[in-house]
Parts: sequence; C-alpha cells; structure tokens
Amino acid sequence: MNELLVNTTLITGATGFIGGHLAKRLVTERWKVKLLVRDGTKLSDDLQDAAKVIIGDLSDEVALEQAVSDVSVIFHCAANVKTWDKTSAYYTANVLGVQNLLNAIAKYNPSLTRLVHISTTDVYGFPEKPCDEKSPTLETGFGYSDSKLRGENLVREYCACQNIHYTIIRPTNVIGYKSQFIQRIGSELQSGLMLTIDKGQANAGFVYIDNLIDYLLWAAQAKHAAFQCYNVRDNYDVNWAEFIESLRGSLNGRGLVLDLPFGIANGLAISVEKFYQLFLPNHEPILHRLLVHIFGRTCGHSAEKIRSDSGIVGKVGFDEAMRKSLSHTQCV
Repeated sequence: MNELLVNTTLITGATGFIGGHLAKRLVTERWKVKLLVRDGTKLSDDLQDAAKVIIGDLSDEVALEQAVSDVSVIFHCAANVKTWDKTSAYYTANVLGVQNLLNAIAKYNPSLTRLVHISTTDVYGFPEKPCDEKSPTLETGFGYSDSKLRGENLVREYCACQNIHYTIIRPTNVIGYKSQFIQRIGSELQSGLMLTIDKGQANAGFVYIDNLIDYLLWAAQAKHAAFQCYNVRDNYDVNWAEFIESLRGSLNGRGLVLDLPFGIANGLAISVEKFYQLFLPNHEPILHRLLVHIFGRTCGHSAEKIRSDSGIVGKVGFDEAMRKSLSHTQCV
C-alpha cells in the first residue's frame, strides 16, 4: 500500500493565504486539526469552532509542545512572505522558526509520520531559464528567498540526522481568493500604476491554491514522497502580459501599465531603494529589485517530477482559477 494512514495534523501559519485554505480543506475532509497561530481572532469562525487553536509562535516552546504533540502530520506554512522587510525579520521567521519547530518535533513527537515543509521556487535565484529539482539553488541577497533556502536546508539536514520523514514543496506563484498577486496587482490595475518587464513575456508560473493543496495532501500521505523535494506549478504556460490582460479585463481596470526593459527597470529599482532607505526607511519602495526579478525572470519552473510521482494534474485551469480568484474579491 502506497499511502500512510494519517488524519491528525498541525498547520502553522493558518492565518496566512496557503495555511488558511489548507486548514479549511482539512476540516472539510474531517481531519483532526490543530492550528498554531499568533492571533486567533484572525481565524474565521468555522475554523475556530472546528479546530484546536493554540496561541503562540515559533519561538514559544510551551506552545510548540502543545502544537506538535499527538499529530501524525505537520504542514509548516508559517513564514515571513513580505516582498520587503529587514533581513533579521526574515531570518527570525524563516530560519530560526524552522529550527525551533524541528527541535520541538524531535523532543515531543519524534515518530511524526510526515513533515510537509512549504518552501518556494525563489530558491533557484530568479534564472532566465526554468529549473527542475536537480538544478542548483542560489542565494541572491534577497531576504525572503535566501531565508527560505536556509530554512529548507535546515529541514533536509536535521531530518536526515533525526530520521524525521519530510517532504519539501516549492510552489511557484500561488493564485486564488486573497492571493497577493490578485489583490495587489488588481489594485494597481484598477487605478494605479503597474509595471511590466520586457513586455511581460516572462512565464508567470502560476499554481491555483486548490491544485496546490491536492499536492500537499498527497505529499503528506505518499510513502515515496518522504525525503523528496518537489516544485509545484500548474500544467499551463501563462506570461505576465497575459495575466495582467486577463485581470485588467475582469476588473475593468483603468490603471496605467508601464513597460521597461529589465536592465533599465533594475537600475531604476536600485535608485528607488536607496531613496527609500534614506528618507522612508519604514516603507516598502514603490519599485525594488525583487519585484523586477519576479516579473522579469521566469517563474515557469518544471513540475514534472510531482506530476509523475503523484499522478495528479491540477483540476483547475487558468481561466477557471482567475474566475474563482475574483469571485469573492473586493476588487470586482
């Protein structure tokens, strides 16, 4: 039999985008669910009623003991996913937080069936050509991607030493209801300024949230997913120009779309960053290098490995994903 018997789980980061959708799916499928959150009031009423909520964070050993004990699967979704923050803030959440969780598992639940760790394809370092899981990872100086790379390396090394079964999932850009790509870009397209790079021809590399969760549930239960790392992307190719055109049309957006070559945009971003560091240090620059790299380099990384191993191909295609993403948003 290829699947493990699991139905008790901890989700970290359940007030976030991926963790919140995952929690609702598991409650619907009648899993026994624990949620480790810093602020329980941010959870929907149905989750508060259906799950065991533990208030605390990844630096709180007492809360971690309660959270990791007596569960068969842990989905680690908690992370600092801001596009602009201090290096120390990324390190605290995405590296030290991982270390604290791993220590708690080894101490309080060493027989855990599976740790599913959510990473990102950003660990490839924003290359011009798509990568697969055999491609080298790279630190780039961006706080988010560098800290996520260090976090997944911790998982791999620590779990190998402690014989904790893990699966690392590297999603591409996740869309769905409350996705930052829908809300943030949608807001600019309605009445602001949206930048494209090199005419928006880079592969946007999307995965719809429900498709991602299908893979997460498979990763939690498949024996041969243990000690593996997987990219996750939907099985279609959409570039940023096509995404922006689709989103703008759905919103009847009147915002301005400005296109720049990658080199000019990156140089301008460096100047804008310096200005903000001097005069507005507590604000995210309207343009910075990470945004240029997200929109100007490929996110269309290969997900053939997980499709082959799981036999799963995303049920929701791009057009339906866009409709579902916008069906409840305030942008409409």
